Amino acid sequence: MTEPMQLRTPPDEAALARTANTIRQDVIAMLVEAGSGHSAGSLGMADVFAALYFAVLHVDPDDPWRPDRDRVVLSNGHICPVWYATLAERGFFDVAELMTLRRLGSRLQGHPHVRSLPGIEASSGPLGQGLSQGIGMALAARLDGAAWRTHVLLSDGEHDEGQIWEAVMFAAKYRLRNLTTWVDRNNIQIDGVT
Repeated sequence: MTEPMQLRTPPDEAALARTANTIRQDVIAMLVEAGSGHSAGSLGMADVFAALYFAVLHVDPDDPWRPDRDRVVLSNGHICPVWYATLAERGFFDVAELMTLRRLGSRLQGHPHVRSLPGIEASSGPLGQGLSQGIGMALAARLDGAAWRTHVLLSDGEHDEGQIWEAVMFAAKYRLRNLTTWVDRNNIQIDGVT
């Protein structure tokens, strides 16, 4: 039986801002080294990822798969550079590995792949799928009587897809209070404004 994770005292806003800026710097360095990748969403969500991993989530980088950890699903997987940079800064793996983004054989590909890195709970790529994955996790926790939470990060554009609305209705019907969604409301998608 593992010991319960200790609640951290949330860092102050200035500390979170510095962490988010470090994450942004890592993202820029990764994308420059790779020569490709999605910069806008990754840079725009750095504050959210810093807050999640340094103030909100119950996770343990030294034991990343412990059963009582909170779960994170990144539905808009193309912004995974910010997730990779955050996981590295939080100590899930060595920051030096960030420079392998999108290289052949790297664990850091252009979309996250389940358990390719410590802390990666689900694969993503096709937009609109992540909320359903997160709902499955949240429902499983409730059925097991577990206290951990699931956090799903979504883009605003993927809300055009019917599956998102079906998932929202399912979550509401079953009152999944252990599920939190975060929407990157940046008002843009590939073919114009949302």
